[in-house]
Amino acid sequence: MTKERVNQLELEVEAIVEVDGKEYKVVTVPTAEEYTGFPPSWEFVKANMLKWKPYFKAKMLNFNGQLIPALENVLLNMEENMYEFLLDIYYTFKVNRPSIETNISTVITRQIERLEEKLNRTFNEKERTDLYIKYGIEAAILKDIGVIN
Repeated sequence: MTKERVNQLELEVEAIVEVDGKEYKVVTVPTAEEYTGFPPSWEFVKANMLKWKPYFKAKMLNFNGQLIPALENVLLNMEENMYEFLLDIYYTFKVNRPSIETNISTVITRQIERLEEKLNRTFNEKERTDLYIKYGIEAAILKDIGVIN
């Protein structure tokens, strides 16, 4: 497989598909667990967690009833939890008009609460902190590939 530079990251090209007469390269976006070390934007995300309101830059293509994130000629394939996080960012900052208090931290907290609901249990402080860091790293990955800025 070949690699494609998507903004700041090199991602594996999984396939080439045609959508509405346009050719796209499908790349897999790594999760926080799959990414080695910290992504380039990690320091920015960590320092701005409570005030950063990301601008959503990707296009969302409707493909068989599912929204697929696209950047120019690249479709982004991602693991389910990361995709749900991306959709939450999309709806919070692009579709709806967030309140002045809403920031990336609000979305991360909501994702952790949804995960608790899904698993039907409450996380302890260490688990919540670990998840907060995981989502922060994933926000940095999304920033580095240019989905958000």
